[in-house]
Amino acid sequence: MEARLVFLILLCIIGVLWWVIGYWRRKTGEAAFTAARMAGNDEERDHYCRLAVRAGHRDACRMFCFSHPDLFEDHPPLKPFKSRGMSMAFYGHYYPSRYKALLDEKQRAFCRSIYQFKEGDIHGIEFFKACMAALQTDGKPYHIMFMPCSTDIKYFRRFKRLDWYISTHRPELTSGLYDVDVFEPRESLHEAKGNEKRILERNYRITGNIKGKEIVIIDDVLTTGQSVADYKEEIERCGGKVVAAIFFGKTVTVPPLFLIKATVWGKHITTCIERVPKQ
Repeated sequence: MEARLVFLILLCIIGVLWWVIGYWRRKTGEAAFTAARMAGNDEERDHYCRLAVRAGHRDACRMFCFSHPDLFEDHPPLKPFKSRGMSMAFYGHYYPSRYKALLDEKQRAFCRSIYQFKEGDIHGIEFFKACMAALQTDGKPYHIMFMPCSTDIKYFRRFKRLDWYISTHRPELTSGLYDVDVFEPRESLHEAKGNEKRILERNYRITGNIKGKEIVIIDDVLTTGQSVADYKEEIERCGGKVVAAIFFGKTVTVPPLFLIKATVWGKHITTCIERVPKQ
């Protein structure tokens, strides 16, 4: 009887200690995460973010992932890669608006530039030039086609200045802005629920003669790649050959949080071992 009582007391003590440790671990994570968000420079931000990750803070894990896309993303900006039967390149990483609070100012500024491009407020010429250079297309007579939008107004507003630049400054290229007729509005794919699994009905038809032309597609954001694959299929049905696609941004993929924690803890343990004096 006494042994059982002692066991129950020890079990209670362990439970209380576990709760206390967990409570202060959570508090430490919250404090470190707040410090990371308020940090005055990248070094401080990274230091406190790592502390918060080691304390198990979930948003800190996401912040670390966004601060180090090179550790978790398969493809860096402006480095072409093959996907869905074509070369692809993108200008920078895009972070969905729900993660805005976890971004630094440079990342927020880039995301704002994508929104401005989507609304037609900026021309996107620098992104176009950089991605085309990354694809090593200089001097090649490609036909440029633009990803149809949810309405014809958005389509022309978004791409009209790139059409002007291609037509007036890139004699080796031709613009296919008017090869597409967006004949009715549709729901925006980025606003549709479950968009990662959906293929929206085509609200456009290809009316231009693109038979035999080698084509580069321009789109704003690459997420799953399904939309551009669908467009590629329609272009090739009309006789064109899609060789590449370029994007202003590519949506980052958040890996499982345990993988982020393992990465941070692995680096921390390695650093601690390296600091041990060698005898």
